[in-house]
Amino acid sequence: MNTNLLAKLFANTNDIHNMELLLKALFTSKELKEFDNRLKIFQLLMQGKKQREISEDLNVGIATVTRGSLAFEKEKIFKIKSNIIDILRSKKLDND
Repeated sequence: MNTNLLAKLFANTNDIHNMELLLKALFTSKELKEFDNRLKIFQLLMQGKKQREISEDLNVGIATVTRGSLAFEKEKIFKIKSNIIDILRSKKLDND
């Protein structure tokens, strides 16, 4: 999948309201919920939580957590120093 255009849009949308509008235009509410869960899984993994705990805390299936955990272990973004990691570490779980 070529993510170049999507990445450019995200990188150049510096207004949170516009970003929310863009996300709602691009993704269904179900897809956005899945993104939200994936980000929360990453945050909880960074806190050292076990997969079963995360599954129970977020009320998602263990397979969902396992997929998130595999991405967390595999993807380069989690191995480099970046502001994305800093943001994920600093934010509390957002429940809205």
